[in-house]
Amino acid sequence: MKWAAIGDSFTYLNDHLDETGYRVRKGYLTRIQEKIPELELTNIGINGSTFADWIVQPIPKADLYTVLLGTNDWHAGFPLGDDSDFKMRRKGTILGHMGILLDHIHEANPTGRIIVGNPVERADFVYLLDPENNAPGSYQRENGQALSEAAAAILKCAASEGLETVNLHDLSGFAQEKLVKFKRVKGKDLPYPDYIGVRYEPGKDEYPYPPEAMALTYDGLHPSDEGNRILADLFAAKIIETMKR
Repeated sequence: MKWAAIGDSFTYLNDHLDETGYRVRKGYLTRIQEKIPELELTNIGINGSTFADWIVQPIPKADLYTVLLGTNDWHAGFPLGDDSDFKMRRKGTILGHMGILLDHIHEANPTGRIIVGNPVERADFVYLLDPENNAPGSYQRENGQALSEAAAAILKCAASEGLETVNLHDLSGFAQEKLVKFKRVKGKDLPYPDYIGVRYEPGKDEYPYPPEAMALTYDGLHPSDEGNRILADLFAAKIIETMKR
């Protein structure tokens, strides 16, 4: 069974472990393949991508498509939109862009099975290879929107078209207090929520997430081996269930 994995850095990094500083030994896609060996994977994940980016990307023909997007859309401040934006495929909204992507997948293979996952919570992100690339966690809203609201709407709209869904946001356990053990700022190892409001200064402060700070993520955003294991377990269970139908 040919499987095309569509996604952002969570998906892309599966095949680029060097960009995790090898803090990750095995991504969630590889872990799914180990559970379901008959899947022939094509990883087309794009680092940093949003649903908006995917509406112009070529989609290969496959029997199974998994989609894991949304965190970058939310952080970029795209308006979420509503059911109408999704149904009308209205550009400029997260849900409208998702609808356009789903149409493109159907065009690539009208009989292909589609499984849509949703974004998980995120702590303060600091990119391991470039600390200037950093962002606050989802404990605060972006453009007035909570990440949890986007996560719920993505699943609701996907389900409204009869697609299979995986509620990673609610089932993965990616809660703020479990994302990192601490954030090292100003010489102190501060757990959530103590680090909120304590300013991290790239170039002056040391990288805030040494290996011993890793929990479900290794940098506040991207899943560690444990985080990838959880995501893989949830996706694999849904894929197996889908394949039986």
